[in-house]
Amino acid sequence: MKKFAVILSNVVLILLILFAFEYYLHIKERYLGLNFIHVSNFCSPPMDEIYDEILKNGFYGEGNSQGVLKFRRPVYQNTNLKPIVVFGCSFAWGVRLYEHQTFHYLLSRLMNRTVYNRAIIGWGVQHMLYQVKREDFYREVPEPEYVIFVYISNHVSRLYKYNSICNACDYNYLKYNNVFGKLKEEKRLQNIPYSRIYNDVILREIAYVQELKLSDTAFSFLEKHFIESKKEMEKHWKNTKFVILDYESEDNHFSVKNNVLNDKNIKKLEKDGFTVITTRQLTDEPLDDRYYLDENDGHPNAKAWALITPLFVEKLKKL
Repeated sequence: MKKFAVILSNVVLILLILFAFEYYLHIKERYLGLNFIHVSNFCSPPMDEIYDEILKNGFYGEGNSQGVLKFRRPVYQNTNLKPIVVFGCSFAWGVRLYEHQTFHYLLSRLMNRTVYNRAIIGWGVQHMLYQVKREDFYREVPEPEYVIFVYISNHVSRLYKYNSICNACDYNYLKYNNVFGKLKEEKRLQNIPYSRIYNDVILREIAYVQELKLSDTAFSFLEKHFIESKKEMEKHWKNTKFVILDYESEDNHFSVKNNVLNDKNIKKLEKDGFTVITTRQLTDEPLDDRYYLDENDGHPNAKAWALITPLFVEKLKKL
C-alpha cells in the first residue's frame, strides 16, 4: 500500500509539473500578445475523420450560411483553360456571402476558368498542407494553372494554436510541429514533451538570445508550411503558378502580428517560388469598416471583393 501511495504521489507530481509548464507557456504567449488559447487535440475529432466527413457532406451552393462544414461548389466554365484552385479560411470561403458575391466566383468569371474553392471557415495554411498531402485530393481536383492562397495575418496564430475565435470550432484543430527540420502532423497527446519543448520553448528562447523579433520565428514557421505545400503539389503538378493574396484587413478581429509578412519576408517567399500580391499593392483604399460585412464582423463584404478581385486578376494575367 505504501509503495502504491509513493507511485501515485509521483504521478500527481509529474502531472502538476506538466500543468505548471503549460500554464507558464500560456502566460508567456499572452504576454507576447499572441492571444493563444489551447484547444486539446485529445478532445477533438481526428482531422482524417473531419475531412472525410466534409467530402461526404457534398458541396455548399448559392446561399450565405455562416458556419457550413462543406466546400463551396466549383464554379465551372466551359473552357479549355486550366482551372484555378483557391485555399484559405472564411475570407476565401465567403462567409455570409451569396455565391455570386464571393472571391472565387468573381475570379472564375473574370478569368474565364473553372475555380475549385478548397477553403473552410476557420482553416489556415496547415489545412492546405494537409489536403495536398492526400492522394485523393489529386483525384478530386485537376491540374490547375494557378494555386491561390488567400492569406490573413491571423493564420500565423493558427499555426501554433487556435485562438479565441476558433474555440467553438474544434473540428478545425490541425497542427504541424517542426520535427528535425520537417513538418509532422501532431497526433493525440504528442504535444508533450518534444514538440512543446522544441517549438514553444527552445525556438523562442533562441529568438530572445539572438535578439530576434518573434515575427522572424513566426515567419520561418509560416514559410515552412508554404514551401512544404508547394513541394507536395509539385510532385503531381509541374507547371502550376503559386500565388499568395495577402488580404490586409484593417479589422482587429483578424489582424494579428501584421509585421510577419513584411516586405523583407515577401521577398523571401518570392525567392521560394511564390508570387505575393498584397491588397495595398492593388488599391490605396484602406479595407476598413466600409468593406466589412457589418460593424461587428471584419469579414470582407461583397463590395470588398468587387473592388479587390478585378485588380487582382489584372496582376494575375501579367504573371
